[in-house]
Amino acid sequence: MRKPNLLILGAGGVGGVTAHKAAQNAGAFGTITLASRTLAKAEAIAADVGARGHGTIEARQVDAQNQAELEALIGELDAAIVVNVATPYVNVAAMDACIGAGAHYIDTAVAEDEFVENVPAPWYGNFEWPRKPAFEGKALNAVLGMGFDPGVVNIFCAHAKKHLLDSIESIDIIDVNGGDHGRYFATNFDPDTNLREISEDVVFWEDGAFKTIPHHSRQMSVTLPVVGTHDVYSMGHDELHSLPRAFPEAKRIEFWMGFGERYLQVFNVLNTLGLLSSIPVEVDGVELAPVRMVKAVLPDPATLAEGYTGECCIGCDIVGMKDGERRRVLIYSTCDHEACYAEVGSQAISYTTGVPVMTAALLLARGEWDPQTMVNAEELDPDPFLALMPKLGISWSVMDLPVDGGWPGAGD
Repeated sequence: MRKPNLLILGAGGVGGVTAHKAAQNAGAFGTITLASRTLAKAEAIAADVGARGHGTIEARQVDAQNQAELEALIGELDAAIVVNVATPYVNVAAMDACIGAGAHYIDTAVAEDEFVENVPAPWYGNFEWPRKPAFEGKALNAVLGMGFDPGVVNIFCAHAKKHLLDSIESIDIIDVNGGDHGRYFATNFDPDTNLREISEDVVFWEDGAFKTIPHHSRQMSVTLPVVGTHDVYSMGHDELHSLPRAFPEAKRIEFWMGFGERYLQVFNVLNTLGLLSSIPVEVDGVELAPVRMVKAVLPDPATLAEGYTGECCIGCDIVGMKDGERRRVLIYSTCDHEACYAEVGSQAISYTTGVPVMTAALLLARGEWDPQTMVNAEELDPDPFLALMPKLGISWSVMDLPVDGGWPGAGD
């Protein structure tokens, strides 16, 4: 059986981790190519992959928002699997290029329209799901949102439904970064994407419908393994827009993220001044989205890795019924910033996206996942994924929690 050629799009922090993990598992693929709009970035990652002894990959230049250009590159490389870890603004062109070239597709985030804010739910209904018939018609795989959140957390939910609970009442997805990069203010991934998702209205699922509230208007305290007690805030997030289809019995599905006091102070000032808007304004005859200017002056997330200390914890707090009794479980992973830097030169936020997307790519390459249509992660069998991901660098655990909503160790 011929091994599939792999094309990775995007040479940011996640692209670097994905390239390293692809090279470390090169036996599953034919050729491995990393492509970016900026060739020098792809070449630097390719050189680092080789310098660390992880293998050899090729670097190419492509504008992934140009469908024709990308489709031509896929054809030239005879790429069977395209992993899109670039900005979500390229998703539409990348999906259409894969359909045209006959390649399988994987991404890590829902597609976005660059200059539109507060899009009504469900977000996947705008660009991804309408393309499902095209993928299905060609028996092509398209795995959507296959980072950690979205991605692994969706699979955690599928694991809970398959193995831990007979029915699901609520799902709280919780993401806490307990690390310190030493910068006054920085985002751990693309500032344009990160600041947009934080500043927009919060969307969550409750009682059979999507609800919308202002950002940072719902808060709770959690005590998680390794990172301890943190305040977390409800946020709109990609996985909330597909999970209700897989878990229609759930009364509530919500995403929560931790923020430090300084981060919130800076964020609130920028937002109050209108500097986080994605809507372009005219400045001296030039049209510019304010958030793009903020992005230009913030640290590049790829530069945060060196000296980053501490760990992150991401998981699903799921309540349901098992054998006639209520049960509450936390399915989670932790990841150490310093360990990630030592292995592949990244911080843990990039690592926890790059490892899952390459785990999915390996499952497609091996034929262990082969839906021959477009799917969100929770629609796939969680077992092969959760067996393979620890071998690529991220383990996971399950612990029971008090059904009264409390947290072990809280207040200690």
